[in-house]
Amino acid sequence: MRIISRLLPSLLAAGLYLSLATPALAARSYLIELVIFSTQGTADTETWTTQYSPLNARKMSRAIVPGQGDLQINKNLVEIKESNFSSIVGRISKNPRRRIILSTRWVQPVLSPANTSIAHITDRRNITRQQDANYDKNKTAYSRNQVAIAPPLLDGFINFYLDGQYTLEADIRYTPPHRPSILDEEFEQGPVSYRIYEKRRIKSGELNYYDHPKFGMVLLVTPVNTPTE
Repeated sequence: MRIISRLLPSLLAAGLYLSLATPALAARSYLIELVIFSTQGTADTETWTTQYSPLNARKMSRAIVPGQGDLQINKNLVEIKESNFSSIVGRISKNPRRRIILSTRWVQPVLSPANTSIAHITDRRNITRQQDANYDKNKTAYSRNQVAIAPPLLDGFINFYLDGQYTLEADIRYTPPHRPSILDEEFEQGPVSYRIYEKRRIKSGELNYYDHPKFGMVLLVTPVNTPTE
């Protein structure tokens, strides 16, 4: 009993030392590069006939626009030599049947599904600028509140998390500008939106292509070292 009582303080001290000496495991950070484009000259298939096709409300409530919180747009980040994503964006922009809607990139730590940051993917900022331009153009006749608020062309989220394996969940809705019918004999359908939803295991440095008849997106994730790592 005396031996145990003598050893106990030593064991406690050793345990305290080990807990202080062992660094906490940090989440690995990844650079996510994304381009979304529309495709011209394809049939209207896989449509949602309401203005807003359903998105996961719970995950959308957690989503933040890249540049906020843990989703950093770090222009000082050392470029990754293996990434040729800019050339991919260039090839898409030169295709006459495709039009780039959004091209973005951000860095984020990848955590468990409950703790990782979800990226809100939207072109709402561009639409806000367009609304301001419309207001400035028509301000002699309309107030700012009377300028029509158009839905974003893109809305949705990218959820990148670690759950045994790296997994990326993409839920993106594309709503082209709606042009009401001017002919009485034509049926007024209203705005139509298209949606890509997919959840897949993902590997770094591997291009991921998400296809739809009306729009598509290409995504690349690359591990990076941030100043805090």
